[in-house]
Amino acid sequence: MSRAERVSRNLNRALHALFAADERAWLLGEDVADPYGGAFKVTQGLSTAYPDRVLSTPLSENGITGVAGGLALCGDTVIVEIMFGDFAGLAFDPILNLITKSVAMYGERTPMRVVIRCPVGGGRGYGATHSQSPQKHFIGIPHLALYELSPLHDAADVLAAALRRDEPAMLFEDKILYTRRRYVDGRVDDRLAFELRGADGNWARVHDPDATGAPTLVIAPGGVADRAIAAATRAAERGRPVEVLVPARLYPVDVDGLRDLLDGAHGVIVAEESTAGGTWGSEVAARLHAEAWPLLRGPVELVSSADRVIPSAPHLEQAVLLGTDAILDRIMRLPAPTTAAGDRGGRTDPAPADPAGVSPGVPVDVPRLNPNDDSYVLLEWLVADGATVEAGEPVAAVETSKAIEELAATQAGVLRQDVPAGADCVPGTPIGRILPESAVPASVDTPGAPAAAYPEPVEAVGTRTVPPGRPLPPAQRRIADVVSTSHREIPVAFTAVRVDVTAALAYARRAADETGATVGLTEVVIAAVAALHERFGGLYARLTGDGLVVDAETPSIGLTVDVGTGLFLPVIRDAAGLDLGDLADAVVALRMKALRGRLREEDMAGMNFLVALNDTPGVTVARPVVPPGVTCALSVPDVHREVVLDGDGGVRERTVADLGLAYDHRLVNGAQAGAYLAALGEILQR
Repeated sequence: MSRAERVSRNLNRALHALFAADERAWLLGEDVADPYGGAFKVTQGLSTAYPDRVLSTPLSENGITGVAGGLALCGDTVIVEIMFGDFAGLAFDPILNLITKSVAMYGERTPMRVVIRCPVGGGRGYGATHSQSPQKHFIGIPHLALYELSPLHDAADVLAAALRRDEPAMLFEDKILYTRRRYVDGRVDDRLAFELRGADGNWARVHDPDATGAPTLVIAPGGVADRAIAAATRAAERGRPVEVLVPARLYPVDVDGLRDLLDGAHGVIVAEESTAGGTWGSEVAARLHAEAWPLLRGPVELVSSADRVIPSAPHLEQAVLLGTDAILDRIMRLPAPTTAAGDRGGRTDPAPADPAGVSPGVPVDVPRLNPNDDSYVLLEWLVADGATVEAGEPVAAVETSKAIEELAATQAGVLRQDVPAGADCVPGTPIGRILPESAVPASVDTPGAPAAAYPEPVEAVGTRTVPPGRPLPPAQRRIADVVSTSHREIPVAFTAVRVDVTAALAYARRAADETGATVGLTEVVIAAVAALHERFGGLYARLTGDGLVVDAETPSIGLTVDVGTGLFLPVIRDAAGLDLGDLADAVVALRMKALRGRLREEDMAGMNFLVALNDTPGVTVARPVVPPGVTCALSVPDVHREVVLDGDGGVRERTVADLGLAYDHRLVNGAQAGAYLAALGEILQR
């Protein structure tokens, strides 16, 4: 596939093209002029190229939109940037009573070429007043069309479609998309393809060309598209084909573009990040029921974020906002399609009963997931005891020292839990069984059924229940195991140096502007650590149990990610082979997976150097733990400012960070550590 540009760059390019083609185009917004270029850098370069038509305005959304209405009445084209979509409510009056009504209230149709851009959505920790998705509040206003940016549509095409209507439009832009790369060449990944269909290529259809059977259709706007695609991928692993439909125009709803896909679809789900009630999803459902009822096999399902104010804390925000798991749950709750024997999704034949007349079932074993662990924690059962499960359906989650892994049923049947949640589990031992439905008495689903109707649980070998008291949370227990092993087996020394990071921070800002990626000191430090692998290979080596030193062919840099409920160490593999933009993308992707609880063993394997972030405000020096299998861990604390003497005896201010290197003294001595930190400082001060 071609290397795609980032969504923010795609939109920036579309705006430049619009201004080059339309001499009467204006852009109004807060801080949109260079060098700032807008809060999310979408308008960079526009004020330099068109200084008379790209204007930073006072902080008044009502005033900005009112001026836009006046310019449009004079025949001009106006792009308005609302810094955060939450503040679009302040512009509701001129939207409702001026720019939309002006199309038709003067006795003849008046073109009103206004596009109001609104960054929306959560996932970035901005809190209650900067993270909302207010699209639903603007549905149904005459002459107002609503669009949403997506990684599947070209922003230039979306802007052109909006302006061709000669009516006002709002363009909602989910903030998490800005640094993401677009999907191009008709491919989402090696399995999924996409195509644009309908008028103006309004609908992007993401599908597996090799899938068979009636698919579930998930309709999701741009910011939710990736979550819906991830849910579709996981549903396919359980035998449920899913297609994701992403519209460029939210309202008016384009039902015609869906008709041929609805015919034969197993079900329809609309997913959106707003809270439930009076939503865009409700509008989609109403239109489908009114205009395509004969094609539907059941009611249109809706799934939204929780009815709560959006918190800032990452783990609390994650609990409120619509995520992949909620979409997947709604997909799997639809009744399974009827399939012929042998078709994908069909049940397997039950295991034969034992001579006593009750089948022991197929065991749910705990596999060897991490060679460094002797036991894992059964974090939770994902399916209730006695519930019917499908082959391939996740039934339990176990936690290793590195990640949370789901265990899947190997056949269809009825789950029996033999080990309680919270227990320790030894790899290779069973924690439950899958019984064939024919072996479970009918009374099993009857309230008050006698206990004799159930096979008695057997004691799982190598397991033990949690003793009375208040144990450490499972994630903290895993961290404790790693820390204990490190202190017991690794003789750690520690060296710290003060580094002037003023230049590194400036470089990070330039790189963020140039690449559109989220680049900060962390990403610059990781890139520098990767670059030093060739000069200091011994600091990336590992010591085997036989006393042999194994060198690392490429630097694979681990990164600490604290999600509030546990600490994880995902790995950026072959970090030296990534440019700074791609490295920043990798960091964001791993952090998001950690926040959403989707990290897996493969995300944490192969680390040969650790960068430990200890950047809590006020922390100046921190000594990190060196995990087993790693020789060095570099701590990156909070930066602080200090005043120093310059060469002429004057004073100047600089930004510094006290970088600390913890190292295995068996492989690295103090002189090597000092030389490494000096080389790292030189790179950061260039």
